Amino acid sequence: MRYTLPLGSRPFGPLCIMPQMEVVELEPRPTNRDNRLYGASELSGLGRTVHQSQRRPQHNQDPDHDAESTVAVFPDELDRILEKLVIVVPCKDEPVDIIRGVIAGIPSRCAVILVSNCSHQHGENGWEAQERMLAGFCAWGREGCFVHQQYPGAAMAFKEAGVPEILDTASGRIRNGKGEGMYLGIAMAKSYFPHHQYIGFIDADNRIPGSVVEYCKAYAGGFALAQRSAAKSGTEREDVMVRISWASKPKYSASTGRIEFVQQGRSSRIINSFLNRLFAKAGQQDEFITTGNAGEHAMTMEMALKMRMANGYAIEPFQYIEPLLRNKISSANLPNASQTTRVVQIKTANPHLHRETGDEHIIKMWAAGLGALYHHLLGLDSVSGLGTTTLATLRKDMHRFALQNGAIQAQEELPRPNIYPSLDNADLDSFRDVLGEPCSGHVYGGLGFYGLVDQAWASSGTNSPASQSTLEHDSWGDDDQRSSASSEEEPEVLSDSSKQGE
Repeated sequence: MRYTLPLGSRPFGPLCIMPQMEVVELEPRPTNRDNRLYGASELSGLGRTVHQSQRRPQHNQDPDHDAESTVAVFPDELDRILEKLVIVVPCKDEPVDIIRGVIAGIPSRCAVILVSNCSHQHGENGWEAQERMLAGFCAWGREGCFVHQQYPGAAMAFKEAGVPEILDTASGRIRNGKGEGMYLGIAMAKSYFPHHQYIGFIDADNRIPGSVVEYCKAYAGGFALAQRSAAKSGTEREDVMVRISWASKPKYSASTGRIEFVQQGRSSRIINSFLNRLFAKAGQQDEFITTGNAGEHAMTMEMALKMRMANGYAIEPFQYIEPLLRNKISSANLPNASQTTRVVQIKTANPHLHRETGDEHIIKMWAAGLGALYHHLLGLDSVSGLGTTTLATLRKDMHRFALQNGAIQAQEELPRPNIYPSLDNADLDSFRDVLGEPCSGHVYGGLGFYGLVDQAWASSGTNSPASQSTLEHDSWGDDDQRSSASSEEEPEVLSDSSKQGE
């Protein structure tokens, strides 16, 4: 892939945010081998600089997208990273054919984890159909995993791992919400794909499979460029997050009868505007942050494990400030907290098309995102580049905006998100022990593995699903039993009346 040069990164203590790069070519011709090895601009730390003034401009050449203003990452370099990338797709009640399109766009080199919180088990769009769809893809050699968010075994696994915070106190199962599904996906990725170094997330409601291909390759390209930067600067370790900004979000306008290609979604515009005020340069607000609400993002596995996660729709905006919060409160207790975190923002060439949602849902989304910022801004008062006056003013303006736009009442605060502990201190060995070895091709009432070969577990013969049947029966009761791999009929664990939150 070829990108515009990311000039002018902004440091904020341990956080370094790179300006948005733009995908200008999906598969460039690998003729300049030197560019492949060394890369782009010295200003961004990605390699060598070739100034435009050193070369004679060609006729009709786009000065923003010519060879001297861009940097390329070629297929062999992308493939090396895709081989180590796990893609988590959180889904809910989207039609199976839409989810199938998303899975179809994920490069086959990547492992896939489909985390479902579908409210019904049976039918053409139930979670059983979701599982069968993923199994069909993995029959062609792909590694994958299906897990339902309300699967009782997953709740027990988190409890044994020492993470009871993710569980609903009434039901004893994992809480509803997108952030909770992503949290489960991270735990599954580390437990069952331990040699993968990167994890990415893609929303399940995307109706353009080709854009999914681009997202995954953009993730890999972002990681590759960050590696070049670290090698050039001599940085030994660095957390990296790649966040995607869509080229456009097509919407049908009833008033004009045309498709309008808007640049940002309704919720993204709001979240980005406040983040741009937070991370403004010398009090000068611009559109530096374009990915505050990015559902499509990826990070190093090490970073995913060390970050605390917010619940629901608060999770993506919270990721921008969590490295700063973690660094401030954990200097003594968490020795790795001072490690630099680099945020890479990439604008894709493909648009993103998904189903239209109502105003009430959009308000719920941006209110959750603003709440994650509102309740934690004052914890950033000592971060270099952020002033206490700015932080206090931002909080007041967020509250005023939410009040004026119907998100809260006069005496209410913005919603305070649940913050779940980082998984780096969780006992993920116990998490995996509870769920058992990956027994390819079988589903146990909401959990399935495909294409996974685990020699260590296969040779030990311990903790298989069949050997856990007594434990499961005693812990969950008759209605929650899972059958062993040899059973002819799978019992129903999740009824069609199961409910799911946003």
